[in-house]
Amino acid sequence: MDKKEANVDKKKSDVNKKKADVKFIVGMVILVAVMAVMCGSFWKVVSMQAAKDKEDEARQEQEAIRAICVEAGDGLKEQVFVDMTTKTVFKADIPSEGIYNRNGKLIQGDVLENGDMVKIYGDSVMTRSIPAQYPGVTKMQRMGRATLEEAQPYQQIVDDLMASTKVVTE
Repeated sequence: MDKKEANVDKKKSDVNKKKADVKFIVGMVILVAVMAVMCGSFWKVVSMQAAKDKEDEARQEQEAIRAICVEAGDGLKEQVFVDMTTKTVFKADIPSEGIYNRNGKLIQGDVLENGDMVKIYGDSVMTRSIPAQYPGVTKMQRMGRATLEEAQPYQQIVDDLMASTKVVTE
């Protein structure tokens, strides 16, 4: 009888071991499935954020003001900008981080010169003063330098504005 009992015990042991193996395998399959869903969800969120960032960059690029830097005033000259699309004259501070070059490289401590063409990024809100102020500048990028012939019409706009404001203030 001992042999029969041993065989029965062995069979019970094998059945219990198979049940444990099946539970382990099912648990591992479920774990792998959950991990796959988590990874898929993570990458979906990452791709959605990347698309949103791309849209924001495109919107900012579209809203950027393309302007030319010109000198204004008699004697002590100050720099103002003229929007090359709307011909609006405004003042803006150079961001503290500096000016980016055409290739997008930051050049700290750089200064603008008369005739520099720039893209100005920010909140697009200007004050109602003469000349207007653009306090919300977040980034400035030099796009090139205008020739004397290209800069002359913008210089004339600034000279005319300064002459008309001088008459009003006197």
